[in-house]
Amino acid sequence: MAMNKTVIIVLIIAIFVIGFLFRDNLGFGEKTKVTTQGQSELTTDPDFVSVYFLIETLNDSAQIAKDENAEISEEVLSRLLELSLKKEDIETVNYNIYESYKWENNQQKREGFKVSNNLKVKIENLELVGRVIDVIIDNKALVQSINFEISKETENNLKKEALAKAAQDAREKAEALAEGSGGRLGRLVELSTEEFYYNTYPIYTLTEGSKTADAEVRKAATNIQPQKLTVSGNVRAVYAIR
Repeated sequence: MAMNKTVIIVLIIAIFVIGFLFRDNLGFGEKTKVTTQGQSELTTDPDFVSVYFLIETLNDSAQIAKDENAEISEEVLSRLLELSLKKEDIETVNYNIYESYKWENNQQKREGFKVSNNLKVKIENLELVGRVIDVIIDNKALVQSINFEISKETENNLKKEALAKAAQDAREKAEALAEGSGGRLGRLVELSTEEFYYNTYPIYTLTEGSKTADAEVRKAATNIQPQKLTVSGNVRAVYAIR
């Protein structure tokens, strides 16, 4: 009889312990949650310089405007390839044909058909930047900006690292809050990416209405020094507190 009582007591204790463990593992004992924002910031060297420029032509005939634009574009491409740039490093970002109008004496006046060809040149050798700028300007194209940038491969690698560090930052903040409130950090309830970004470093940006754009961009191209780029990651995490 005493043996039976002992067995029953042991079973009750076992059930209690198992229930307690299940409660913790399944989150039944978690009454409070904490939300934290995790941030990280990395710096990296740029992979290349990008030059964005515009070739624009205007004519009463859409076909003539298109042909003239193509002629200039082909000349620029040919000259750039002579600088040992690769063809795949020169790409069209946007191409548009439209009727252009301007305001004159408080009236809208038709100018003709305008063809806009926005292009981008990727330059890995900094010594070539000045010569690329000369080719663009000498062919009456407009330099819009010069930036330090990173490749997609570099961006993807840094994105993983930045978000991993941001997630760790969010956990550390949650642990501090849990300990500060007299509890223990529980399971991760939710984790989401708030933001990932990197800012290109502008060497030159065309200002609207500038009358000395060619001189300004030539000057900028002669004083290029590599600059660090900043990569940032942000996450939102929700943890349970026991």
